[in-house]
Amino acid sequence: MELWATGFNAWGQLDFQGESFLAPADLRTFNCILRSKHLEMLRTSLSATLVRTSSGIKAAGSLDAVFQLCLTKKDGLRKVAIAGNEKFAETQGKFIKEYRSLKSYSGGDGHYLGEFECFEQIAANQTTFTALSKNGKVWTWGDGRYGSCLGREVSEEIPAQLPSIAKDLLDLPTGPIRKISSGGYVTAALTSGNDLYLWGGCPGQSKILDQLSGMPEPVDLDGQDVLDVAVGADHILALTTEHKLYVVGANRNGQLGLDVKELSDWVEVALPLGGKQIVSVHAGYKNSFLLLEDIT
Repeated sequence: MELWATGFNAWGQLDFQGESFLAPADLRTFNCILRSKHLEMLRTSLSATLVRTSSGIKAAGSLDAVFQLCLTKKDGLRKVAIAGNEKFAETQGKFIKEYRSLKSYSGGDGHYLGEFECFEQIAANQTTFTALSKNGKVWTWGDGRYGSCLGREVSEEIPAQLPSIAKDLLDLPTGPIRKISSGGYVTAALTSGNDLYLWGGCPGQSKILDQLSGMPEPVDLDGQDVLDVAVGADHILALTTEHKLYVVGANRNGQLGLDVKELSDWVEVALPLGGKQIVSVHAGYKNSFLLLEDIT
């Protein structure tokens, strides 16, 4: 397998060979940065990248305390999400526990938000947490000042700060949700039938896509089914079932891998993959990652 990347690289978080100089340059196009028989993206942050390879976990960049904890536990802490406001949330079976900070998480000083359903994914953006249950229901909670990030109605009965189901993602034409991704002020969800939904936005900031709103909206990629999606701080990647890569959003750090300043609509990125195909997409702060496998 191969890991390709482009974008923000100020801390050398795209350099697994340890060859970056004092001020590493951003990557402006997708390049292969790591090869291994097995590759699995574990976690990204503003300054670091963590990957599981055939020979163990590898890290690139400047590792903060969260990444040091991941290395100690030899785990990407996949049941833990960290919001931009430094809050932590952790799924524990049917329970969700929230922490004020890394310090409170490390000390186990959190509070349970309640008992819900068995969860299999959790994600966070600047202000909001999103959790996906095993039966395909999407639960959101967070800062009520950024209501568009919740993708659901807020009331006294269902306040912003407590997990509640995004009802617009129930009973969808192509089945329940199977994947979530979140970053910046946007969240994405994929159905079992490969339809993509997006919601979010921040007051005073331009939208990544004009259609973006506070409720989940279906996204049309020229009628193509979507295999995978990843949301960064200000950009989005989508991979179709035909293994074509589409991108949209800001490109100040080269995170789209194209020679443009930004994109307000989806554009396909054609890459010289040499007998390989993209099997998954991942987004960091202002960078992008692709996992490639040989075409069989």
